[in-house]
Amino acid sequence: MATVTKTKAAIRETLNVRPPDDITDFLSIIAYGPPGVGKTTFAGTAEDAQETAPVILLDIEGGTVTLRKRKNLDVVRIRSTEELVAVHAKLLTENDGYYKTCIIDSLTELQKLDMVDIMKELIQKRPDLDPDVPSQREWGKSIEHMRRIVRGFRDLPMNTIFTCLSIVDKDNNGNVTYTPSLPGKLKMEISGFVDVVGYMTATIEDGVPVRRMQFAQTQKVIAKDRTASLGDVVDNPTMPMLWDMMHNNT
Repeated sequence: MATVTKTKAAIRETLNVRPPDDITDFLSIIAYGPPGVGKTTFAGTAEDAQETAPVILLDIEGGTVTLRKRKNLDVVRIRSTEELVAVHAKLLTENDGYYKTCIIDSLTELQKLDMVDIMKELIQKRPDLDPDVPSQREWGKSIEHMRRIVRGFRDLPMNTIFTCLSIVDKDNNGNVTYTPSLPGKLKMEISGFVDVVGYMTATIEDGVPVRRMQFAQTQKVIAKDRTASLGDVVDNPTMPMLWDMMHNNT
């Protein structure tokens, strides 16, 4: 029997091979920091660029009052992880390119909501247990749920912005690290799931409020810029600003 040799083009077609710039049409970002530094406000600026609007915001934290002047931003109030999964399914199958950006505000509150759901289910089976004291098994279950949710939204054909509170960790030597406020290993793993991780702070300089987002990882701060276009720090960041830097920097 004669040996049939596939051409390079045929092999690439069989494997659905694409160049990198054909895969990176969409961006996934985690903006984390202390309360009140402007994470939700930053995410809402996605409405201001045609490349990232229209925007749908999944409100878990109840902080959309800061976006009350944005009349064209669509908000869905999420009260359970089941509702969030249902929205994901609709965005995956029915969005058809309409929404260009999805905001999840915030991952910290989502994890708490997920743990409440887990404990409700557990108490139905074991009413003798304390609903406010999850075991290691419940923590592990919630962490795995969060991994699946973040990956699921990240893989939607749209931009994804996750907000998250920050937490300060201190080791035995007194060294301080700022990380996303998520349980266990997830706080360190989460940066590997997305393209950009920015740590947000707010200060007053010369009497003027300045919001700052750090993209360079240091010994103290978990951060990341897979696009290699944002530099170490951006002052008063907006999504149109970051989008322009990521797509127009040479």
